[in-house]
Amino acid sequence: MEITWIGGSCFRFRGRGGAIVTDPQTSGRTRRSTFPKADLVAITNPDAPPGVERLVLPNQQSRDPYVATGPGEYDVSGVYLHGIAGPRAPGGRPGHTIYALDIDRVTVSLIPSLSGDLTNEMLEELGTAQVLVVNADDGVERVVSLVNRVEPNIVVPFGQSSNGRSSWLDAARALSEAEPTPETSVNVSLSNLPEPVATRVLGQRAA
Repeated sequence: MEITWIGGSCFRFRGRGGAIVTDPQTSGRTRRSTFPKADLVAITNPDAPPGVERLVLPNQQSRDPYVATGPGEYDVSGVYLHGIAGPRAPGGRPGHTIYALDIDRVTVSLIPSLSGDLTNEMLEELGTAQVLVVNADDGVERVVSLVNRVEPNIVVPFGQSSNGRSSWLDAARALSEAEPTPETSVNVSLSNLPEPVATRVLGQRAA
């Protein structure tokens, strides 16, 4: 499985049989030929603008990508996706959906926001995660605590902005013994899972 970061909470997870794109965006590239391809689009933000799935090209010319817009179970082109309701937003509004992905027998947990506390029940429903992709904008301490609870093999922190206390790069430094070096993509298979946990940093790019 290959992971690339397009920007914000937009990632492409590509396996042998299919691909998922989360929270589509173009990183400022407007040519349609540069849009990522996927069989499945997963939206984490309940307030996402309508039609964002049009920023993704079909991986199979015979059909458009299936769009997952919230909690539920989805199985498309050999890619399994399980959406779980995350912590509620201020005022009791629905929060971000957190997702468990299973691609090429590698399990991934995507945590798009740590602004609320993830309960033990949420993490139990997510299940075992070999790769944890987590938004670190809400503080290094929250990321470190989550890593200790989930115990993944690989952590991929990301961020959308700095909130004045920390940035996602700060979280990467806190989790790594060496200065993290951005990579264009991360390739993961059952045969190359590191122990103990390893931190990988992605550079933003169009997929």
